Amino acid sequence: MVDIRAPDHLGDGVMALPAIRALAAAGPIRVYAPRWGAELYAGLEVLPVDVRPDASVGVLFKPSFGAAWRWRHLSRRVGLATHARGPLLTDALPVRVEHRREGYARVAAHLGATVEGLPRYTVRGRAPGLPEGFVGLNPWSPSATVRWPHFRALADRLAVANPVVFFAGPGEGAAVRALAGPHPVVEGLALPDFAAALDACRVFVSNDSGAAHFAAACGARVLVLHGSTTASATGVGDAIEGPDLWCRPCYGKRCFRGLRCLQDLDPDGVVAAVAR
Repeated sequence: MVDIRAPDHLGDGVMALPAIRALAAAGPIRVYAPRWGAELYAGLEVLPVDVRPDASVGVLFKPSFGAAWRWRHLSRRVGLATHARGPLLTDALPVRVEHRREGYARVAAHLGATVEGLPRYTVRGRAPGLPEGFVGLNPWSPSATVRWPHFRALADRLAVANPVVFFAGPGEGAAVRALAGPHPVVEGLALPDFAAALDACRVFVSNDSGAAHFAAACGARVLVLHGSTTASATGVGDAIEGPDLWCRPCYGKRCFRGLRCLQDLDPDGVVAAVAR
């Protein structure tokens, strides 16, 4: 039995999908994941993150020191040596400059699993009534450093020729409605229902977020706006990059440089990319 600590964020959880599926194909596993884990890892045994693992092998896809500390009682602990946690791992793999998805694949390959392909999610639920061929917009993120401020301007321009629908995760409805203005907002869909909704989506425009990674895994055409982050590290689908500042990629929750990386992304360029 292999116990796997999934990442805490949906986007990282999606990027880890091929590695987790490969480990499942190699032998029995249990996945310890946040509340969305049962939907994302459908068909696998998924447990809450506060349950104490007891397998002989623990795989720590969550990259934190704290996760390694809480799982230190396991006889074998495998993961990337991020956040100074190398001494807490029995198998500490070196950190490399690579896409985060490739890091997860390296960890699985270290245990003999064969990781192939990009993340894929096939489970479908029931979609709300949406116009065929709509452009989906995902403007929100808990981190201001990845929130592009011009989604309303983008929606106003796109709506001239295409139906536009804003999406909001659980608890994000008020914030997204304030950004969307008169445009429709779909809030709080379960992942299978979100996947079904994306089947009618012409293109999904998003901040670098979990929704973007999930949409791509569902087969949607995705355009991601990278301000503080970079496509080479966490990208999916097509990308529009912010200015090449020395501080990118950045995963901080605050910016002391005035969010130039986001402000300089021009709506005209995004409209042209959607049209392409």
